[in-house]
Amino acid sequence: MAAVAFVSPLPPAQTGIATYAASVLEALDEIGGSSEHAIDPVSPFETDAGARVRAADVGIYQIGNNVEFHGDIYALSVWHPGVVVLHDLAVDGLIWGLGEVRSPLAAPARQEAIAATPRGADREDPLGVPWCAQLVRRAGAVIVHSRFAKAYLEQVGCLTPILVAPHPSVERDADIERARVRGHELRSGVAGPDEVVVGVAGDLNATKGIPQLLEALAHLRSNVRLVLVGRRGGWDVDAAIRNAGVGKRVSVHGDVADAEFLAWLSAFDVLVNLRFPHRGESSGSLVRALQVGTPTVVSGVGTYLEVPDDVVVRIGSGRPDPEELAAVIDRLAGDPEGRAAIGDRARAYARDALAPTMTAAVYLEAIDDLVALRADPVRNAIARWASGLRAAGLGPRHAARGLGVRYPEALFELRGEEHG
Repeated sequence: MAAVAFVSPLPPAQTGIATYAASVLEALDEIGGSSEHAIDPVSPFETDAGARVRAADVGIYQIGNNVEFHGDIYALSVWHPGVVVLHDLAVDGLIWGLGEVRSPLAAPARQEAIAATPRGADREDPLGVPWCAQLVRRAGAVIVHSRFAKAYLEQVGCLTPILVAPHPSVERDADIERARVRGHELRSGVAGPDEVVVGVAGDLNATKGIPQLLEALAHLRSNVRLVLVGRRGGWDVDAAIRNAGVGKRVSVHGDVADAEFLAWLSAFDVLVNLRFPHRGESSGSLVRALQVGTPTVVSGVGTYLEVPDDVVVRIGSGRPDPEELAAVIDRLAGDPEGRAAIGDRARAYARDALAPTMTAAVYLEAIDDLVALRADPVRNAIARWASGLRAAGLGPRHAARGLGVRYPEALFELRGEEHG
């Protein structure tokens, strides 16, 4: 049995990763993880967090792109390497936030990211520079929530073992039922019976396609009410609404409690969940919308492409086209039966493909692998070293040129194995 420090924002912290963490911890208990290992949920805001991490055999670190919730977790993950769970591939905001709080890790993180940037990469693209380079190089294992994220890390040269786990559904049936009842109340408070409620949920910023959605309102034939729900940031959503001249058709509800957020997802007839530029993140808001059966419009890019075609409605990749967005919303607005069918398929997908126990099983695999690494560090170090040399184009024929004899020995030992 290993002592495991599960380091994450935890409820009642107002962040989706806290809700995610609660779901994973419950699922780990359900599949027996708590009996196999002593799992200690650690909030980074607790004064003894560092001591509990140092005392553990394995640390699991939830990393999002927000220095307030994840700055201390980032530091712990670098100083005490373990399993890093990447919720956002870019983490540029986190790295720059570390600079603002004068973390000693900020400058090395930036330097390592720039050094790992592929030749010719677009540095204006959030994924052009691998800001997570220091994080994943130091980790013993990395968990991501999409094949896209795994492929990205491999393309930028990550040699740390990468495991893919589904982003789990996070809501209990009883909470969804309560949210549905409350959602009816919220809906009646902002829209008439003949209006279609279109929503955006989460951090309210320009990367969610809100400017293009505001522009799309002018092209809509349907009677649509737009509702924006979530956390306000540096982007001035109120100014964007005023500039678009659509204030009478838009409601904003900022910084709502978690249960109210779920109720709003239930209140929407259509959720618009776009990303431009795409940051490689898996959307917790999308997962919750799938659970409550809200038809969702997504961008045709990256992680969104891994959701089945009949579960979401996709628009093109790149900057959202307001006219295309308007056409999609008009089609959904005029087809309540079609929306209901999409909602039914979404609920079934969330239940079957995003079961928390499936995610927890990947966590246990990562924990067991690190426990095994501690038991046999030399062989695993050789495996990683050999894989790196092989990726650089070096092989046994180079041994006679001064690279040593252990490399061909390692390759012979590891041949036929997945990581060799």
